[in-house]
Amino acid sequence: MEPDPDAASGAARRPGAFPGIAPAQLRTERLLLRGWRPADREPFAAMNADPDVMRWIASGVLDPVTSDALRARLRREWLRSGRGVWAVERGEDGAFLGFCGLTAPAWGGPRSATGDVEVGWRLARDAWGYGYASEAAAAALRVAWDDLGLQSAVALVHPDNERSLGVGERLGMRVVGTTRHRASGWEVLVLRATRPAGPQAPASDGARPSQGAPDLRPGTVARADDAAATAPADRSGKMSA
Repeated sequence: MEPDPDAASGAARRPGAFPGIAPAQLRTERLLLRGWRPADREPFAAMNADPDVMRWIASGVLDPVTSDALRARLRREWLRSGRGVWAVERGEDGAFLGFCGLTAPAWGGPRSATGDVEVGWRLARDAWGYGYASEAAAAALRVAWDDLGLQSAVALVHPDNERSLGVGERLGMRVVGTTRHRASGWEVLVLRATRPAGPQAPASDGARPSQGAPDLRPGTVARADDAAATAPADRSGKMSA
């Protein structure tokens, strides 16, 4: 029987338990960002098998075995690093929507950025268009600033992924360079968010990003409310470039 990942990460990851460790779960206005559960297996695999969701993920669609391996890697990162990618659940009905969180990018990017943490997201197709990715990623960035004490975070986005570029824009991220995904050869944009000056709102309050965020690609960024995914994936499906 598959172990419950919440049992492995819950108590030690409770909000405020230790400085430098992300909370096990967060509540925003509409979402619950939480640990992984056995019941997530099927909706996670369905999301990863959807060609629309995986269009800008370099691995392409994932079979169930590869999807399970990715989920196991995401769970292990919590145990190893004290932060990682949460499962995203809709608060009103408990529906699994996808994932969002803070991870170590596996990439061959600019040397100046190799120590960064990546903020990443991937949502099921029927969760697009509601602003969920922006809401979840904004909460993840507040954890990066307030719980982990980071000064910056990056996102890796294919230049044609207009929905994810729109999310980055609403988060106040700026394009700082490009990097090439080694397996696919894709050249992707490196977006960076920097720690704001002054006190931050709690990560659980669901506050939306600043409306004054910069336009990442003037004249080309779609103002969609949500995004399917951020960075391309490696052969196992992990977000990386």
